Amino acid sequence: MSQISLILADLDLGDVPVLACSWLAEKGARVVQGDRLLEVVAGEICVDLEAPATGRLVQRCVGPEERLTIGQVLAVISTT
Repeated sequence: MSQISLILADLDLGDVPVLACSWLAEKGARVVQGDRLLEVVAGEICVDLEAPATGRLVQRCVGPEERLTIGQVLAVISTT
């Protein structure tokens, strides 16, 4: 089984805390690379994070309002 992780990249927002806002795909859903998966907020900025691969969303690793860090695994997609 091949798995790809959605990892929080550096959004170049300085010291502004980044929080998970809402999931746009349910656990177990089939996703296509580029689909919007997770909405995150930093101050007044809202960013949609996209699926890095096509497959099934098998794990959502963060919850709403959770503070995120650069490099953190946010979700796991099974590509098989």
